[in-house]
Amino acid sequence: MIECMNFSKQYGKESIISDSSFTLRHNKISFLMGPNGSGKTTLIKNMMEMEKHTGEFLFNGKKIDEVRDKCLVLWDDCPFYTNLNGIKNLMIFGEGKKSTNQVKDIAIKYLDHGVLRNKVKTYSYGQKKKLALALVEILEPEFLIMDEISNGLDYEMIRKLQKMIKHWASHTTILLTGHQFSFYNEIIDDLFVFKNNHISLLKENFSETGGELGAIYDEEIL
Repeated sequence: MIECMNFSKQYGKESIISDSSFTLRHNKISFLMGPNGSGKTTLIKNMMEMEKHTGEFLFNGKKIDEVRDKCLVLWDDCPFYTNLNGIKNLMIFGEGKKSTNQVKDIAIKYLDHGVLRNKVKTYSYGQKKKLALALVEILEPEFLIMDEISNGLDYEMIRKLQKMIKHWASHTTILLTGHQFSFYNEIIDDLFVFKNNHISLLKENFSETGGELGAIYDEEIL
């Protein structure tokens, strides 16, 4: 569970997020909907205490510095070491959680041997995304945040990723952001909306109650 209490964020005199409180339920898939520039990435940075803010975030009752090794954030542009190959990157970012052979066995599920031996600077945008996804299986985080994770992936990988996210949620609290609504529509549990500089829960148990994210976006945000 991730609790956000009375969170506000300003840049200078401009208020980006104001007095928002919400809870991301334990081992559920939460989705934050909002237009570009609304503050979704800002929220993630502040959850990780990368910027100053008011309010508090708790991860199963603990502050981020107590659980940072149990958290994984996958940004839209994943910051790999471009002059190293895929396997070496996974070994570095994998923090020794798996042996070299285990890392290779996981990596091959996402990229073939030839690609993994190449330097990351030769990778396409989609290949970098797949390399990042391998990290989830290597690190097995308790808290997983993914920003625009479906961007750059082909249809086959998108379908696989939907199944993987559902599986990860059996042992991971997950927050997703993005705009490819058809991808998220089938997998999310709780829907949060970023509106008028405020984040709030719009619908719980979304996958059970039904709904179409595009239509909700039109109604709530446009």
